[in-house]
Amino acid sequence: MLVYLDQNYASRMAKHLLGQGGHEAFGRLYRALKGRALAPPSPFHVLETLHPVRGPEERVGYLLPALQEVFAALSGGLWVRPWQEVAWRQARGLFREDLLWTGGSWEVPADLSPFLGLPEALRGLPYREALEAALKEVKGRTGLGEVPFVRLLARLLALMATDPHRKPRPSDLLDAVMAATLYPYADLLLTDRYLRNLLPERSVGGRQKEVEALVDRLSHGVDSSP
Repeated sequence: MLVYLDQNYASRMAKHLLGQGGHEAFGRLYRALKGRALAPPSPFHVLETLHPVRGPEERVGYLLPALQEVFAALSGGLWVRPWQEVAWRQARGLFREDLLWTGGSWEVPADLSPFLGLPEALRGLPYREALEAALKEVKGRTGLGEVPFVRLLARLLALMATDPHRKPRPSDLLDAVMAATLYPYADLLLTDRYLRNLLPERSVGGRQKEVEALVDRLSHGVDSSP
């Protein structure tokens, strides 16, 4: 079973390993995943750990040793490739060997620069217009065809930009690119409630009751069914 831990899940597991209180459910999930799932780190984890979009600057990177311990136990030595490499390979189909490799590093963060300014440019448009504009921009900025990464990223950006009940967050672009990269391949995407609602089929939110329910399923041998 291939599981992706977003930064909230991974960092709370790391905080549990450091002995910080309030993260016990994530500690139980960490133990439940061992030997039952493959959960690799990604350049998105590197970006959020070493170059966070918010948080006190003096705290940057303090979780890195604990995160490395988490992923050493769960990754089998594999990493998620940079989104550019994953997306380009999708022209031939969706294959997990195009997602995973052994060449990752905690020194190389994800590069979101091709998409800077795009979420802001979509705001105020009706959803259909935002989706069409996002598709055109993503293809134009990356040189990609309409592969799954492009379609999903455009849809997520359009949904985020046109949601009248939600204030945009600094992490929206990173979350959208991460999900567009991982969701087509993962059995489970462990993320926040908002992305879980946008991608309900194979996602689990980060509330304690959801985490505890997932631990219970894993302990009873249930794999990818949310």
